[in-house]
Amino acid sequence: MSKTVRAKSNAGTAIKRPPASSESLLSELSTDDIMEDRVTPTASTNRETQVKIAQLLLGIACFWPLIFLLIPPKASTNNGSKIHGEIDHLRALTSSKFSNNLHAKTEFLREEMSTLLRRTDVVGYGADRPRVSVVIVVPPHDGDNEDLQLKSAEKAVESIFRTTDRNRIFVVAVVMDGRGKVGSFESKLQDVDAGGTRHRHGGQIHSHDHHKEWEKDASGNDKEVHAHSEKIHILYNHEAMGIVQSRKRGVQFINVLNGKHEEAGLKSSDEDLILLFLRCDGTFHEGEEGEQTWLDDITDALIVGSSKDEMQQEQQPANAISFAVDFTSTDEDGNIQIHPIHPGQTQSFDYSLHPVRDTATSQQISLGNGESYPTPLLLGGATAMRLETYNSLPASDDKLTNHWAADVEMSFNLWMCADGIDVLGGSSLARVQVDPSVISLTERAQISGPLIARLVSTWMAGHGDDVYADTFLNNVAKEAAFESIAKAEASHVNIPTDKAMKGRILQEETKRRRDLLVRISEEAKQSTSFPSGIGKKCRPFSWFVENVAPKLIIDDDDETGVDLENQRATIKREQNNLPSISLREENLGIVSRASPVKLAYVDVSGNHAEHPHKGAMDEKDNFGYVHDETFLVKSPPPFEFKNDADKEKLCKKGDPNYQMLTKKVFVDLTSHQAAEKRAEHGSQEKRAKIFCLVYTIEKFHDRIPAIKETWGQKCDGFMVASTKTDIALGTVAIPHEGPEEYNNIWQKVRSMWSYVYDNYYEKYDYFHIGGDDLYLIVENLRLYLESEEIRLASNGGHNLPHGDEDTQTPLFLGRRFAEGGNRNTMFISGGSGYTMNKATLKTLVVDGFPHCFPHLKTFSEDVMVATCLRKMDILPYDTKDEQGGERYMPFQPGHHLTYRPPKNPKDDWYSNYSVDCKWGIEHCAAKSVAFHYIKEDLMRRMHAILYHYC
Repeated sequence: MSKTVRAKSNAGTAIKRPPASSESLLSELSTDDIMEDRVTPTASTNRETQVKIAQLLLGIACFWPLIFLLIPPKASTNNGSKIHGEIDHLRALTSSKFSNNLHAKTEFLREEMSTLLRRTDVVGYGADRPRVSVVIVVPPHDGDNEDLQLKSAEKAVESIFRTTDRNRIFVVAVVMDGRGKVGSFESKLQDVDAGGTRHRHGGQIHSHDHHKEWEKDASGNDKEVHAHSEKIHILYNHEAMGIVQSRKRGVQFINVLNGKHEEAGLKSSDEDLILLFLRCDGTFHEGEEGEQTWLDDITDALIVGSSKDEMQQEQQPANAISFAVDFTSTDEDGNIQIHPIHPGQTQSFDYSLHPVRDTATSQQISLGNGESYPTPLLLGGATAMRLETYNSLPASDDKLTNHWAADVEMSFNLWMCADGIDVLGGSSLARVQVDPSVISLTERAQISGPLIARLVSTWMAGHGDDVYADTFLNNVAKEAAFESIAKAEASHVNIPTDKAMKGRILQEETKRRRDLLVRISEEAKQSTSFPSGIGKKCRPFSWFVENVAPKLIIDDDDETGVDLENQRATIKREQNNLPSISLREENLGIVSRASPVKLAYVDVSGNHAEHPHKGAMDEKDNFGYVHDETFLVKSPPPFEFKNDADKEKLCKKGDPNYQMLTKKVFVDLTSHQAAEKRAEHGSQEKRAKIFCLVYTIEKFHDRIPAIKETWGQKCDGFMVASTKTDIALGTVAIPHEGPEEYNNIWQKVRSMWSYVYDNYYEKYDYFHIGGDDLYLIVENLRLYLESEEIRLASNGGHNLPHGDEDTQTPLFLGRRFAEGGNRNTMFISGGSGYTMNKATLKTLVVDGFPHCFPHLKTFSEDVMVATCLRKMDILPYDTKDEQGGERYMPFQPGHHLTYRPPKNPKDDWYSNYSVDCKWGIEHCAAKSVAFHYIKEDLMRRMHAILYHYC
């Protein structure tokens, strides 16, 4: 191990040493090397030296302010307090007489003081303020993400030094898994280690040019650039080992370093090091100088747990702390947006070990006095515990290679073999900011079937655990079977369409895959890397479910009297909620990023005193009007040809609009009518209720009759937001802030959605908005919203909803555009409109409108809505069908048939804004739901063609 980042050569010039590699690190780590950093105590100076120094009183008095400024906080025990004793001795020496050789003696004293203070950087402050050891694993190359991962790891390391007193950093071990040396990466970490970036000494934050020996202080005086002991070490796994092994290797290095420090007298055995696992996509937020830091909060929780509360009861230290995770995103201007975790948020899992966001109960939060609450699984970004705690954990399966699998295993260890996991609430600084674009969703949120089999074998082999092992293996096998059949169908393999036959194939494939998982499980038990004897060392999984994750409870008939049939029925219910096919990875990432929203209505109208909640006016311009949104369903006007000439005109064949509507796009009336019958006879849930909102102005009221005659009457609720209320026409005057003009449509939309939320939120499931030139195929839209894909997405993306959920994942549906070609700032085109579920509408109105550009005047309402939702982690969902066809169309049908992008897509705004589109006849989904720029004649023509009036 190299002794310091900066060392002196024979010529006295400063030289830099890079972070040590794993090959040289342990070979250099010897007691002799570490001892070279130690300082000979001033108590060893002889009497003659003391007499000479005693003569320096007058000259040394000038240095008192500097001495006191440099003295670090006093420690309670061991090496830290020894150093303070030596500093006290130096103080005593300065109170003696002067020496004629003033310059030499002051230089001597300054060097002695500087040496002692540097030594605090090596030995820390003692047992009451232990140091932290950090392990960061940089995973193997991930295609285009390689540079992003390295940059993120640099930021992670830099944030540690920016937010942590250097004297309390024992070591930062960066494990490069499956990677060789990268010069620029090493150089950056060397710069951080040497103090070239912002870092803390006590409460002071600063940086300095470590290439120089002298620099100017705040007063313009020369001061020496202080050297730092080496804190960062890079370990290289030239072959990928996975997260569990890489973390273990980092901790092994820390243990060796810890032992060597104790042997060398640089650390007391009473100092219980804190161990922090920081993911490479996580960073700490920098506070102000002198403020409490995250490490202070963690120390209070893990070490100083013996303090007395008001009832004089001893508080036990926490076992492990999972840091709260705030996700980050980049807005259209390149600014970093932070999306804080919801208070009380926890992490759990389902019967397939998919991550599930949950919330701590009020009882759990109150038991922790609002300062902490338990979480079944680690939140993932950062985890802290005492080093001794980690060393005592019994299970460590080297085959668990990704972050999610490693975190699940560590969580089981901490709960079943130790004393659990807490999240610090309130104003705690124990939180990290995570950039979700750095590590793939597969790496941080998914486990393969074979790895689940290993986890099941390890942790579900105790008394009463068989039913849980069966449930997990059955669910995983069924998911794999579904996916296998779906892939076969996508590859045009001949799969029977008969439902009964397809069900038998699924059953056989599920059994085959379950048998395979059981065999993998049995073989795993024979491998040398398999954790053995967990059942004797730890609590059973049934204890974990009952005490930590009660939502996973499956009743045991031996204990409760519930018969086996009911027990199996519970398992079957969970299995029935498995989807037939998983969400596409991009869409799963979108819904995983959004937080579930409680569906209960929250009144934010403020008694309708101010915009955007002032409400609507009646035909006499009096506020308080509530529109009957069912008027059109109750009295739908018929669709009729005016005369033969009108029919001939509307049914004319051959043009591009006719071709797209007859060769590709159709209304799926067969599925619609079948769903109607199932709902009528109670064989399925009630159909999705859709509220349709059109906006216009009084000048264009003549466009509304065509909408009412065609698609408007097919919506469960219908309203036209306008500047004038006309009850017969269905228009409603909704005033808004600012003038009524195109350049202020953002304020119009804010008032419209607020009115809809205030009056209709609880009656409807989905809400669609568009202009007066929109044509909506409501049957196709309803079938899409009722599809397994959308129900799955609205429930978090892993399991289908039971139907009694009180929370929902927000969905923002429509035609996605990448603004200026930038996919980081996608929005939904307002032309064909956008569809929101209840969770999105509530979030937009309740949480978004009060804070997101509340008084801005602009025309780009579609961009504004997307921007506000993006701030709350709700992103536009990709609504393409299975063949890649778009469902929401920003132009007329014929335009999409004939349009071809230029050779350089950036030369045309439409192709530049479009995201992964097909062109020509393949552009539109067969069951398209919306088209734009559809005026009265074309609207009636489309309706006549689609609904077979021609």
